[in-house]
Amino acid sequence: MPSLTLVKLLWCGQGMTTLVEIYDDGVEKDAADYLALIDCGGSPTYGKDAVNHIKDKVAKRATTPKKLDLVVISHQDDDHNGLLGALGKELKTIDARVGSVHIGGLSWLPGNQATVNTFLTAVQYPGGAVNFSAPEASDYPGGGTAPGHIAEHKDVKFRILISNLNLPNVTDDIVRNGSSAVVVVDNGVNTVVLPGDATFQTMLAINTKLGGAPLTPQVLALEIPHHGALRTAVENYAAKGKKTDFTWTIIEDFATRVMKPKKVGASAGPWNTDNHPVKEVIEVFVGTTDTAASHTYVAFVFFQKKSTVQWDTITIDRAVDTTIQKLNVKQKKRKRDAPAPAAGTDFIVGHIVYRLSGALGLRPEEMVEFRPCGTFGMHGPDEDVVQAPEP
Repeated sequence: MPSLTLVKLLWCGQGMTTLVEIYDDGVEKDAADYLALIDCGGSPTYGKDAVNHIKDKVAKRATTPKKLDLVVISHQDDDHNGLLGALGKELKTIDARVGSVHIGGLSWLPGNQATVNTFLTAVQYPGGAVNFSAPEASDYPGGGTAPGHIAEHKDVKFRILISNLNLPNVTDDIVRNGSSAVVVVDNGVNTVVLPGDATFQTMLAINTKLGGAPLTPQVLALEIPHHGALRTAVENYAAKGKKTDFTWTIIEDFATRVMKPKKVGASAGPWNTDNHPVKEVIEVFVGTTDTAASHTYVAFVFFQKKSTVQWDTITIDRAVDTTIQKLNVKQKKRKRDAPAPAAGTDFIVGHIVYRLSGALGLRPEEMVEFRPCGTFGMHGPDEDVVQAPEP
């Protein structure tokens, strides 16, 4: 029987935390045969469920000691590594270990390095064994040469599409985001692409690297780069303007020619101060996605009257999801500086799960699932992150 790989975009508030679970016999169960964690960030308020889920899956491993096989941190922003401290404390209680660690992104600040090192100490990972500012790297050499990988289990390989891209003459936040490690989970039949906070510069480098051919095998699923941020998706962002004022050429090429994802997802934080994800960015990726049963997702609608903003529940019949599925109350337009809705405004939230099987394959509708975590009451704006203040 072919193996089953679950790529879980975990609900964590404003941030990215993805757990990859591999089951050798093709059946999901309590104990996975391999676990890989790609980023571990989010809000302290909303990220507890993600941390608990990871700990639970590690605790149920049949290995001695309990093991998290692979950890990849795409770059240094808090919403990609800020839950590592909490996770490290939890894993220490079960005496867990980590197999290997890969760090992406340039210009790591001492405090962010300390966050990672505290986690590594908790799981007894060798000190000094990670490189926080490695040179630009890729497992895709091009020229017809087969790609390499940073880790593998059975038929599943973990690859770096690009990492530590050097971007001169840009602001510090673009250095951080644009140098993110873009991770590919590849089972030989389908891939899932996890791009961290990739910017249009990162996407241009990928478009160039892959040339005229799409990433193969088929891209089953793609997490929207940088949480669906508008500022780093377009080439001439401005805080004001119409959609047609912006240049979308690079991200459209990335979406419709290079990636061609069958399904897309985005991590979302309720009314977060960065206004992620942006509906209009998500829409760039919709054209190649599978049709799906009518459902909803929550996103920030950017192109409205200049004095208003709006979070909305959007109905769609394509394979598009965010980790917030629905607002239980109708959101009225409000001024940009107005406070977030009061406590008691509820969200239906959950994990987005992509399923990769071997040669037998799965039907399109079986390859993605939204698993609700419950309904969360609003506690005010989601936690601030080390990020640009614009969408």
